[in-house]
Amino acid sequence: MTLHTAVIDAGSSGTRLFLYRVTPGPFAHVEKLLEQEFSTMASGAKEDGINNFVRPDDPAAQATVVPEIIDPLLEHARGFIAALEVEPAAVEVNLLATAGMRYAEGMHGRAAVDRLYDTIRGGIRRQGFAVGEVRTTCGSEEEGIWTWLNLNDVLVNAFTGDFEPVGIVEVGGSSLQLTFPTDEDPDVVPHLHRVTLNSRSFAISCRSFLGLGQDDARKEMRCRLGPEGSAVCFPSGFRAAFDHGDVLDGVGVHRLAADGRYEFGACSATYEAIVRDRLAATGIPDLAHARGDFVGIDGVYYASEYWDINEDPERLGDVIRGHCGTAANFPGIAEREIVQSQAANATYVHVLLTRLFEGTGRRLVRAVPSRQNGDTMLTWTRGYLLSRYSREQGAGGGT
Repeated sequence: MTLHTAVIDAGSSGTRLFLYRVTPGPFAHVEKLLEQEFSTMASGAKEDGINNFVRPDDPAAQATVVPEIIDPLLEHARGFIAALEVEPAAVEVNLLATAGMRYAEGMHGRAAVDRLYDTIRGGIRRQGFAVGEVRTTCGSEEEGIWTWLNLNDVLVNAFTGDFEPVGIVEVGGSSLQLTFPTDEDPDVVPHLHRVTLNSRSFAISCRSFLGLGQDDARKEMRCRLGPEGSAVCFPSGFRAAFDHGDVLDGVGVHRLAADGRYEFGACSATYEAIVRDRLAATGIPDLAHARGDFVGIDGVYYASEYWDINEDPERLGDVIRGHCGTAANFPGIAEREIVQSQAANATYVHVLLTRLFEGTGRRLVRAVPSRQNGDTMLTWTRGYLLSRYSREQGAGGGT
């Protein structure tokens, strides 16, 4: 039996629909047919996540999440499936929200979030689609394992042959996610999950470390060093007047008060202290028990791809030392915020990777992009469907 299902990734900065053709089985065949995201809403305003519609003080505004975000996505999908001669009622639509809605629940309460989800379910029904799961995911056990499943299928073919899977170092904006197969016993060690797909079984370690994302680490660096001291993490000669700054909750915008004067030792030492303090509070991950090596995604990829070393990311420290001495090595730095933060972010990623892998016997062998030629290849939404529709399943919601 072949079916069609949509998964809406409701992130903290945007909402993207993926349409898949799925054939269930011991290892489900999951083929992506369509992905769609609109940078602006129906009203023309910037689309910045459904979490902004959690408005317990204004139910009318909360209800606009459907015409503003959900309807345009489903109408686009409707036109696509019509060409496949598939009726909307035969397509299940799942909406799974991530960190933005977890934050919204903490701010406004579970009841307010549930009311928004009820509104979205009603919008899906009115469009004639079948309503699937509409909820917030668990960041560690679900998103992390779904990402691991999809990446190891796409890059390694780990579930259709004898190839060994890889672990993942995912550096986001706010958190670090580590997911890897381990030789430890999931019945004894916390944070481990059993995964069985296509007769292959693994114990998977999956943990999320808040505050160790590159944006949060950079903000902490600015706080520790101050507006003048933090210049040691920006390219030498970068004009302080051009600094876009970082917004700190409850504080405001922190910007440089001195031109960049990059110093690898001083910048690294500050990030080393941040990593040490964060891991002291959460527990240090033990990668020595990992089965196999690792690949890096998101922040790890952007740190290395900038200098075209994503196939050899262990060179990152040497490259930073050689390039951050002058702002001339960063074209567009006066205008582009992402370029302004490149030296700081890359230094942080280098420090983090050194701390994670030193003395473990494991390596970060590649850094891989989530998207190629505008097409998303690494998405947890596909891993969600692999987990859900593969008939041989382990513990933990089908994983």
